[in-house]
Amino acid sequence: MLVELRACPICWTQFQVNPQATRHTYCTPRCKAEAARRRRRERDEAINTAETDVVTRQAPAPTPLTPTAIRNCPHCDKPVTIVALLATPEAARPTIPAASPDVIPMRRS
Repeated sequence: MLVELRACPICWTQFQVNPQATRHTYCTPRCKAEAARRRRRERDEAINTAETDVVTRQAPAPTPLTPTAIRNCPHCDKPVTIVALLATPEAARPTIPAASPDVIPMRRS
């Protein structure tokens, strides 16, 4: 029976294997499990790196006063920049001055 010497890629020890058994790569099941752990770790790191690349490649969030569209004025036919004012935090939470005599607060009955 022929015997072939191979080196384990994990612990680098020499071990004997039948040359017809081409699937024997590791010297022990422990080294085989360690190789699987390393492959899993490398795969997870590659996935995490790809996810952070996707996050960094996204366009920055627009500021509230960025131009939404540019249209022509129906009266003078000049370009007019349209801004989404309701998207600003100030427009979302308007404050009503309480000391003003011409503002009457609404009451629910």
